[in-house]
Amino acid sequence: MTYDVVIVGTGPAGAATAQVLAREKLRVLIIDKKKEVGIPVQCGEYIPALLLQEIAVSDDAIAQRITGLRVYFPDNQVYEFSAPGYLIHRSVFDKQLLVDALQHGAILWLKTEFLKIEHDKIWLAREGKIVKIDARILVGADGPNSRVNQLINGRYKDYVIAYQQELPLLKNMDYTEVYFDPALFGGYGWVFPKKRTANVGIGVKTGHRIKVKELFSQFVARLVKEKKVLDSPVRITTGLIPVGGPVPKTVWKNILLVGDAAGQTHPITGAGIPQAVVCGKSAGRAIIKALKNNNLDYLISYEDEWRQRYFAELNRALQKRKKMEVEWDRLHELLKVCWVSFPEYYG
Repeated sequence: MTYDVVIVGTGPAGAATAQVLAREKLRVLIIDKKKEVGIPVQCGEYIPALLLQEIAVSDDAIAQRITGLRVYFPDNQVYEFSAPGYLIHRSVFDKQLLVDALQHGAILWLKTEFLKIEHDKIWLAREGKIVKIDARILVGADGPNSRVNQLINGRYKDYVIAYQQELPLLKNMDYTEVYFDPALFGGYGWVFPKKRTANVGIGVKTGHRIKVKELFSQFVARLVKEKKVLDSPVRITTGLIPVGGPVPKTVWKNILLVGDAAGQTHPITGAGIPQAVVCGKSAGRAIIKALKNNNLDYLISYEDEWRQRYFAELNRALQKRKKMEVEWDRLHELLKVCWVSFPEYYG
């Protein structure tokens, strides 16, 4: 079997890449080891309003409109900011992105795992069999534990582990909430409303002796006491968020990395959907150039383009994260310098 491009991963990064390629009538195979696109949801599900300038989001993918953000310091001092955006139904959002690519001719294989590249063939595991694919280009959009990334940069190291439950809301909210607590080393707690429910979670840096579920229970107990939520989860999710900044190389020979696999997630906030979509589209354009000109050297234009747009901010956030982690005992003093909503962050 022969394709122009094989994309590993059906999240926003892989789907956005596939959209661009499929609309140019390229032969695109998208694979994912999951059995359903967008499930399980491993995301806070917030997107900024500006993302709608990059990609269409249908009404049924939007759970609730958001107008602002509240940031809670360890001493319970509260700061409010304008932060227009949306809470989305991530599974619906992901499927819609991917369906667009499929309607333009891309092929999807679920329950299919990328294994390796050997003798210029891409080895996949599908339905208990090894399948060998010929393809000009491989795109790794396979998340924080990207197997494709390991071919180029080795293992990614720095993660926050996130634990989240969707809980019934007791108060109407049109803002998101972020909570900082010294117990949540290298991370924070959050409440992201979805009309009648909210995504409630915590993130804590890995590599430390942590009891994530115990810390989460303490956080929920606080919210219950404040009569914001009921402690009756309707959904539970967990996952890793890459916070170590971009990987050294996102283009190598005929391989590109996009989204979490490329470390394009924001090291402070953990936000990754906007970068995934924008960088996926950029990757698609570079691939089209390379294939139309029969010259893989054009792929480097993807790395140049995304780094010009995002690298400075991602690197700044990484330096802020390093400072926070080294001086975590001074968290209260550092937050205005290290959280993106404050003017001091950009000073």
